[in-house]
Amino acid sequence: MKQRVLLIVRKLNIGGIQRVTINLANVLHRAGHDVHVLVLKGGDELLPDPGVTLHYEDFDKAFRRTGGGLAYDLATRALLKPLLPGSGFLWRGYYGGRYLKRFITRLENEYGPIDRIIMRGQGAFETVWSWQDPRLWQVTVSWPGDHGGRLKGMYLRRLYEGKRVVCNTPNVREQLESQLSHHHISPSHWATIGNPCDIEAISAMADETPDDLPVRPYVVHVCRLSRVKRQDFLIHAYLKADIEEDLVIVGDGPMRESVERLVDELGVRDRVHLVGSRTNPYPWMKHARLFVLSSMSEAFGIVLAESMICGTPCVAVDAPGGIRNVLINDQRRLIVENTIEGLAEGIREGLRHPPALEKDPELIERFRDTRIMQQFLELPTT
Repeated sequence: MKQRVLLIVRKLNIGGIQRVTINLANVLHRAGHDVHVLVLKGGDELLPDPGVTLHYEDFDKAFRRTGGGLAYDLATRALLKPLLPGSGFLWRGYYGGRYLKRFITRLENEYGPIDRIIMRGQGAFETVWSWQDPRLWQVTVSWPGDHGGRLKGMYLRRLYEGKRVVCNTPNVREQLESQLSHHHISPSHWATIGNPCDIEAISAMADETPDDLPVRPYVVHVCRLSRVKRQDFLIHAYLKADIEEDLVIVGDGPMRESVERLVDELGVRDRVHLVGSRTNPYPWMKHARLFVLSSMSEAFGIVLAESMICGTPCVAVDAPGGIRNVLINDQRRLIVENTIEGLAEGIREGLRHPPALEKDPELIERFRDTRIMQQFLELPTT
């Protein structure tokens, strides 16, 4: 039975949440469903296939354009934000939920009833937290840090109490359940569904040959350049591994200048190459001898699945999150101690004795987009 599905995401810039949202939109559309994507804060670096309907609605800006909305926004910033640090989303999400309700009413008037709504990422939850509907499932891709005190409990209650929650790995669910239980917060429904990958599309894109692919053998890291992804940690581990291969870092982000400085300070510009962000990173994955992940935490690690689809084995530190759910079977032996020394040894081991990915097809079949799509379509909406 064909369904009309609304996906909600904060932005469509390059990132894991965004890429997975597009993957799900595309596979739903290919299966004949009427798919709409609501983007709350803009961005067009990643776009779905033609036939998926995009909607851009910035509820914050719309509210502030009204006289009362601007006064409300200024008052909450000036008076309440200092008293309740981190509470900005409470006031924005309260009216954001009302705006979402109006948007869905308009959407249904034009296209017909919406069968299910899937919202991905905490940034989106915060923007519209006050709206609840049995068709809405919010996909959590991480857990919000430590347990925290009463104030954090109040914030989490707005985001999760009585909500329908999907976690993208069993470990994320375990962490989130523990945190919410600590604050006596009870979602109405739980589910665990992985991230979808278009295996054939990734393989085809990996076969492209960009002009600037490295000539020398290399190991690769594809991630946003940020504190959580720890590119400084990665570079030190790479140098300690003392391997012949170069290190290629694909990505961009707020730590770009810091990483560039470190490369220059260490005098390794001829070995460590920062090639920037790419909408198609898969050729760099395919031609690498090894993919290296150094994150402080990693809720799922979609890049690990994508690298294996490209035929390249992975080494990753044993960080909190879903890494152990993604790297299974023979790949699991390359989950290493979360230290520079541990990652360095993992890099050496991955190059000496790489897992034989071709002998374990289920390793990547778990992420096939049609499988994941069906799990979302089977979520209850009453």
